[in-house]
Amino acid sequence: MKRTHKTRKPARGRVRNVLALCIASAVATFIHWNCDPVISGTDPEFQPASITAAPRMLLPPPPALPEALESETTDEAVAAQNEQSADTAEPGVLRGKMATLLNVLLLKQGCANFERIPDYSATLHRQERIGGDLRDPETLVLKLRHEPYSIYMKWQSGDAGRQLIYVEGQNDGKLLVQPGGFKGRLTGVLSLDPNGSLAMSECRYPVTKAGLLELARTILEYREEDLERGTGSTCVMYPDQMLNDRPCYLFIVEYESPEVNSLYRKTIVYVDKELQMPTCIRNYTWGRDVDPEKIDDETLIEYYCYTDIEMNTQLADADFDAANRKYRLRVRR
Repeated sequence: MKRTHKTRKPARGRVRNVLALCIASAVATFIHWNCDPVISGTDPEFQPASITAAPRMLLPPPPALPEALESETTDEAVAAQNEQSADTAEPGVLRGKMATLLNVLLLKQGCANFERIPDYSATLHRQERIGGDLRDPETLVLKLRHEPYSIYMKWQSGDAGRQLIYVEGQNDGKLLVQPGGFKGRLTGVLSLDPNGSLAMSECRYPVTKAGLLELARTILEYREEDLERGTGSTCVMYPDQMLNDRPCYLFIVEYESPEVNSLYRKTIVYVDKELQMPTCIRNYTWGRDVDPEKIDDETLIEYYCYTDIEMNTQLADADFDAANRKYRLRVRR
């Protein structure tokens, strides 16, 4: 009789762990060779460096997508792109789990680095859909300090002249805001609950969620959910993109249905290669009876773009004080 030998099959979980380890190692190597290890200006042996984007403008145009994606927008074209082999795929482009994992690792490293930045100033360009209506674009200048969380905003367009101050642990937890123009002269500085209906009537997120770090953390939560779920969404990463004359990675995430993500249909994120932080994001929601050729124009729900970023500006308590004479706020006594 012939003696048969049974081959022991490795445990399925062990194979998955090895595969995950290989992917993580490959992505980590990719990041190492394509990103700066730390943000410029964070090394104590050197003078702080400013990250300054293009000259300030009223509102930056929406970032353009790669030409290949603009010319082929049908479902068949997207499916064909996803099925491309390694020999024919666009060099440097990552798709699927690899792209999602890279996005997660970049944002984690970026958050860890940026948490060590005490403060920064920037210009924020934003447009939001509130109550079903897409509001006009706004441009704000802001100053932000991480500890304690403190923020000052001044509107350059929209309600031009409006100013806002919030400091964690001060003013009974309230934000201070003075409307722009003649209205502000009448009302003076108002004290509002940052999560109250009045404060939230003209924005999608409370002031406590403002800034680059909170934006990165929010995006990270979604990408980690996508990674854990494994299905229902596609992610593509385009390297060597430019935004405001700065090298970026471009991540495009699309969801299959509202059952997968009830809020977002598509997300476009630019991650600055040096900062390893998202500096621009455009989110699109789901639409009904929308012209497919105009779906992005008609379903934009959020647009945030940070320019003129200057770090380590040594912001002081006076920068977040309503009594600061430079602000000329009408503080009620």
